[in-house]
This record gives sequence, C-alpha cells and structure tokens, in this order.
Amino acid sequence: MTAHFSRKRTFLLGCAALALGTTAFAQTVGSDWPTRPVTIVVGFAAGGPTDVVARILADNLSTHFKQSFVVDNKAGASGGVAAMQVKQAAPDGYTLMFGSSSTLSIIPTLQKTGYDPLRDFTAIGLVASYPYFLVAPASSNITSLDELLKQGRSPSSRLSYGSAGNGAVNHLASEWFKHEAKIDAVHIPYKGDSAAVTDLVAGRLDFAFLAGSVALPQAKAGKMRLLASASAVPGRGGEGLPTLGEQRFKGYAAEPWNGLMGPKGLPQPIVVKLNAAVNQIMNRPDVVARLAAMEQYPLTGTPQQFTDHIKAQTERWAAVIQSSNIKMDQ
Repeated sequence: MTAHFSRKRTFLLGCAALALGTTAFAQTVGSDWPTRPVTIVVGFAAGGPTDVVARILADNLSTHFKQSFVVDNKAGASGGVAAMQVKQAAPDGYTLMFGSSSTLSIIPTLQKTGYDPLRDFTAIGLVASYPYFLVAPASSNITSLDELLKQGRSPSSRLSYGSAGNGAVNHLASEWFKHEAKIDAVHIPYKGDSAAVTDLVAGRLDFAFLAGSVALPQAKAGKMRLLASASAVPGRGGEGLPTLGEQRFKGYAAEPWNGLMGPKGLPQPIVVKLNAAVNQIMNRPDVVARLAAMEQYPLTGTPQQFTDHIKAQTERWAAVIQSSNIKMDQ
C-alpha cells in the first residue's frame, strides 16, 4: 500500500513537473522570440495579390522585430501544399503561414484535405482584404455591366469566363454572380490568374473576376474594361464603378482575404507578440497607402476574431457552393 502510494505520488509529481516545464518552455520561447529568421509560407506564386501583401507584412515584421522574416512560396492545391508544410512544422514560431480565404474557407468545403483550418493551426491575426473587379476585354462589345447581363440572359448566350482554377475564389465569385444575375456562362479554369489574363486580353474569354493589382494595370493600359466592383461596401473598389453587393445583388461580396497563422500549439506569448505587431503594421499610414494603391484594405483584430471570420466565411462559401452546385471538376 505504501509502495503503491509512493509510486502514485512520484507519478503525480512527475506530471506536475512536466506541466511546469512545458509552461516554462512556452514562456521562455515567447520571451526571447525571435532569435533567428522566421519563414512565412505563402501558398501561391510570387507576384500575385496574396504574395505581394505577404511581402509587405514580412518586410515590416523584419523591421519591427529586428529579425529576418522571409517569404517562401509553395504554390499548389490552392494553398494546400503550404498548409500541409506549416501543419507539420514545429510550433516554435519560426514557420508561419500567410493563409487565404481559398485555403482556409473554400477548398476544405469543396473536397477532403489533409488539414483542418481550425484544428490544425493557430490563428494569429487578419491582415488584408480586397474586392474583385468584374472585367471584360477592351476589344469586347461588352462595354458595361448591363450589356454583360443582357448578353448573359439571352437564350443564345455563349459567354465564357476564366478563373485561377477549380475552387479558386474567382471561380466561386463568378458562379455566385451567375446565380444572382441569372445569366449563363461557361467556366474555363486555368492554373493561376496569369494564363486567364492572357486569354482575356486576347478576347478568348468574355469576362473574369480579378484582383485590383491585376485588373487595374491592364485597364490603365487599355487592355481590359472595368465593369463593376465585387464589393458590398459603398465606394470601395474603383471610382464611379457600380458595386455589385451594394447596388445590384444584395449580400453579394467577393472579397478575398488573408491572415497570419502558425502551427497548432504555437505558444501564446508568441501569438500575442505577433498579433500586436500585425495590427500595428496594418494601421500604419504608409502601409494603408500601399494597400490602397492595389485596391486592398487592412483587416485587424484579435486571434479569436480571426477564428470567427474563418467560420463565418466558410459558412458563406458553403452556401454559395450548394446553391450553385459547384464541383471541383467544373
């Protein structure tokens, strides 16, 4: 009896020591972090809207913490390749993910993935958002939103639209738009926006939803025509353009977003440090101005608000997927 009690007491003391040791380790990690370069994994190719904002954030985090924050592009599976890499990384604060609406709210709804956006990661903070622009080739006879609706509602409609691929946000944005506008158009998926832009400019596609960082330079060069902003916020997304959610289709809003995440179990002190830094950076006037030049807008908040945002966006896109009967092979 005495020996049993002794073994039990030793076991309990060992567990307590382990718990105290784990807490002490987390606090120690948080107190001096970062002491070496931090990698931010981006699930999309360099030069796209997600990558550009990730680099703005990384540069400013480097200055803030006086330590290198390096962007590592791991494109594939709409951000799934990057997600799996970060999921498997040590939760020590030296491997983070610049997550996207596609990776965290859409693809897991459309198909089975090797990760759960809420269970397998630690939310740190929202970073930025941007409305898509509805565009047509400059050479097209579609000169306005009304003309696009007219042609798309014709029984003989042969409209086509391009996207960055099956399950991409601009694929779902287009299908949602088709459903709300009651138009007919064929989906042509590409491996990224670049190839879709090439065919759109050449007139081989009739319309697309593109980020401002892509659409605005093309429109300025006279290669594309801006038809509308896919925002629900008045005045957001191009002066003089109709905003689809505000003026035409109540509730419509195709505004991709990004946020910073870490592996599951990221120590709370690191989360707190990073969240405070991200919020501070995204509120700086020079950063706000750089985002505005690309028609992007800062998002800030607590880790819990980021988690709630993922949940709400997942529900929204799940409803779009169901109502439009979207499949990954569309």
